[in-house]
Amino acid sequence: ALKKQSQAKADGEIKIHRSVKHANVAQFIHFFEDSENVYILLELCHNQSLNELLKRRKRLHELEVKCYTM
Repeated sequence: ALKKQSQAKADGEIKIHRSVKHANVAQFIHFFEDSENVYILLELCHNQSLNELLKRRKRLHELEVKCYTM
């Protein structure tokens, strides 16, 4: 049952990410799977991720967050 739940969750995540079109969200390109894993291919983010920025800076100003999310 767990494998079915995991597969359903992965399918849902792929469906959602495939439908998101936003300048600040890495674009979905393709997915594939083998007998054990699902692989999701996203566009390369040359300026790194928001998570990496947050790790480096520890905190962001409200105006910065607004710019990234709008």
